Amino acid sequence: MTACPDSSTASKSLWRHRDFRRYLTGQAASVAGSSISSMALPVLAVLHLDATPGQVAWLAFWGQLPPALLALHAGALADRHSKRRQMITGDLVSATALVTVPVAAALEELTLAQLMVVAVVHGAAGVLHDAAAISLLPTLVDRSLIQRGNSRIGGLFAIAATGGSSLGAALTALLGPARALLGDVGSYLLSAWCTARIQARETTPARTTQRRLRTEIAEGLRYVRDDHRLSVLTWVNATTSLALAVLNTLWALYLLRVLEMSATAFGVVLGTGALGAAAGALSAPAVTRRFGPGPMMLGALALTPLTQVPLLLASPALGWEIVIGGALFLQLACAGAAGTTQRSIRQIITEDYMQARMQAVSTWLTSGARPLGALLAGGLGTWAGVRPALIAGACLLVVPLVVLARSPLRALRQMPAPPPTPEGTGYTTGQPPAAAGPAVPAPGPAPAAEGDGRRHAVTHLNTGGTEAGPTAPALPEPRTAAPAPDASDLQVAAARTEMVARLEEAGDLHPGPVRDALLALPRETLMPQAYVRRSAPDEPPRWELLDWSRPDDREELLVLLHSGDSVSIQHEGEPILGRVSGVRSGGSMTAMSSTMGMTADLLQRLDLRRGQRVLDVGTGVGVTAAVASFICGHDGVVTLDIDRHVSEAAHSRLMALGCRPAVVTGDGLGGWPELGPYDRIFVSFAVPRIPPALVAQLAPGGRALMTLGTSSPSWPGLAVITRTPTSVVEAELVAVEFGHRGGAGFDRLFLSAAFRKQIAASEGGRTRRSRLEPPADTDRGMWLALDHLRPGLVRDFSAEDLTIGAPRCGSWVRARRVGDRCWEVTAVGPRDIWAEIQDVAGRWRAAGSPHTYRLEIDDDGVQRVTSRCGALSWTLTDASHTGTGATGELDPLLEKGDSHAC
Repeated sequence: MTACPDSSTASKSLWRHRDFRRYLTGQAASVAGSSISSMALPVLAVLHLDATPGQVAWLAFWGQLPPALLALHAGALADRHSKRRQMITGDLVSATALVTVPVAAALEELTLAQLMVVAVVHGAAGVLHDAAAISLLPTLVDRSLIQRGNSRIGGLFAIAATGGSSLGAALTALLGPARALLGDVGSYLLSAWCTARIQARETTPARTTQRRLRTEIAEGLRYVRDDHRLSVLTWVNATTSLALAVLNTLWALYLLRVLEMSATAFGVVLGTGALGAAAGALSAPAVTRRFGPGPMMLGALALTPLTQVPLLLASPALGWEIVIGGALFLQLACAGAAGTTQRSIRQIITEDYMQARMQAVSTWLTSGARPLGALLAGGLGTWAGVRPALIAGACLLVVPLVVLARSPLRALRQMPAPPPTPEGTGYTTGQPPAAAGPAVPAPGPAPAAEGDGRRHAVTHLNTGGTEAGPTAPALPEPRTAAPAPDASDLQVAAARTEMVARLEEAGDLHPGPVRDALLALPRETLMPQAYVRRSAPDEPPRWELLDWSRPDDREELLVLLHSGDSVSIQHEGEPILGRVSGVRSGGSMTAMSSTMGMTADLLQRLDLRRGQRVLDVGTGVGVTAAVASFICGHDGVVTLDIDRHVSEAAHSRLMALGCRPAVVTGDGLGGWPELGPYDRIFVSFAVPRIPPALVAQLAPGGRALMTLGTSSPSWPGLAVITRTPTSVVEAELVAVEFGHRGGAGFDRLFLSAAFRKQIAASEGGRTRRSRLEPPADTDRGMWLALDHLRPGLVRDFSAEDLTIGAPRCGSWVRARRVGDRCWEVTAVGPRDIWAEIQDVAGRWRAAGSPHTYRLEIDDDGVQRVTSRCGALSWTLTDASHTGTGATGELDPLLEKGDSHAC
């Protein structure tokens, strides 16, 4: 996070923090001014324009509509641009819209239509302003002071709102409602002036491409949905807002009409409630320190429904008026304390680049709940009466209590730690991302001593039938130091930045911690040697090992490492450390990196955060382990690979980066329970079914990702497994375009060069015409189902026409369009592949054309994939993991998706 230039930034007294004082003054003025408008506009409509009740309702409707429509867009804009500029723009637009009212009134041209337009513009400008204002606070003060800052903001805002209402009433009586709006105009000008004087430099995204606003909105929604803390607190806000909307809609009517409360007493009760809101907000930090934020919020939510009891039992009497005032004081004190705390938690745990969108999601849901609550209150009040409607609203206040009580946040004893903020990457205060140095900053706390035997230990597991056991407590020290790159640091940084920009342009990478890590990660340190194929596809393979330490190899290696393609690092299971460069003939590549597009996408789906425990199954070159260490801190990262040579090389190179994950050699399907359970599990090779051991090692609230496939590499699926906070395992299988290849022991099935030539020559083929159109390549859910329901088929993606073969029996089919809705189908062999495709396609369409399937994991080990409606299903078996090893080499030119581990 960017430090404020104000010397008081580090001060523990926020009142000495100049930027915070300016921010607080401007926002308090804006809140007070808004209270003037909320009173003056309806009075102006009723008393001066003779508005009917329906017209008054429409005026209120248009004023409340912008938050529901524009909150998400405003949050995305605030994360994209300067928040202060957006706040100032919102203030000036509001002032301009409101000043037209007294001008039109003075000219006797004021109409209800103008008031409604002003209400819409004023509301939209307020949404823009508030989205940026709420998310600016984490930029102004250190995150350890956020709760104290919110406490002061909440207390002052409650007082300002009450004072603004009183001031609005006085100005309306003294000047008239039209000229009273000039007080709000002045408040917006004061707010804009205070905001313009804030000197803190904002952290804004360093963008290489401009993305669609809806893409960034969807990113914000996923961000809140995927973080259980944010999602719980957001739903607590939304359900509380719904319940209070029901109560507030009928509250004034109930007090004034049913309980016959005088206008003076009503005003005193409202003032008492405002004092409660201020008291609750100001006392929140102290109460949180005493009881913990989780129990404090839980207690506040438990007390809130009880505060409605006096209201429901009351009768017209002075004593009941005092009791109702006290109950309202307690209710708003609870709301102020809980609201301040939950807002602080959300701001603390959210990265800077997502602050506004995170807040906007909450605003969108709460603003949408208010009109729904008003309609519900109106319907219940008309049908059952005012008191039953209030009872229903009080019962609804139990819902947010249940939501919080069922989440792990209920036991939160201290404010959470902020997410990591890598230096020199991703976010700038005037420096472009390319200026980032080539070295990775230390990703976490200092490692334990070598004698710990935990973070540096490599345990070799026997994967055969004998008992497994450790063979060595630690990896040997690197035999040779990682070579320092002699190429220009700027050239290396530029290549890395260009790779990241291409990933962003392709939609595989978005601003966030993964992007920051990839920008800072020197790939030449993880892969100082890499193979390139020097032979044609139809020639016997010949490979050359490039070496970063050789000046003649650097230029080609620099391009290769940052191309985003898979990089081969091991030939025929050889030792990786200490080898010499040169040419290797024959054989195949047995270890390589994943394509960066797929790696970036999957790492973002993991939603890595500081302090999480991560199990990386399939170490490969160590990219995933390095990124996880960079984001989560290396104390909780374990990376596991079955190949001892791969583990040794990864350990050496991760050490050179300053990363200290636990590097283990063993069977990835068994995981590593010694350091579990894990919040995130990532498997970077394909599996035929979900390994039960990995599911058992997934912590409550955790998530696991792995490619699930058959012996065919053509149509992979991404298995997403989660364990809910109540330890219920949920899983789904998503049809994806790219996936990892199978690991050791996976029965690989490919189309040989001879088989492809046979298909191209159409030797012995039977040709017929068909009016049935084959499914599109984008119908990935169908092809995924075909792969499992009709196994043994491999797609030739290099062919111009749809070409699919069954290598084990020699069958194949090729479909070529020859006219409008006419296809020429050529087939050979005992399998009628075309009929199989059409049969599965028909069943897939009947099931609703799903691309995502439920993945059910029974207690007895049975794993079943089903469509949502249950019309299409299959059972997963170990048939694709036979232990027979590879059956042939995959031609790199025909590779669909990715190979081996990250």
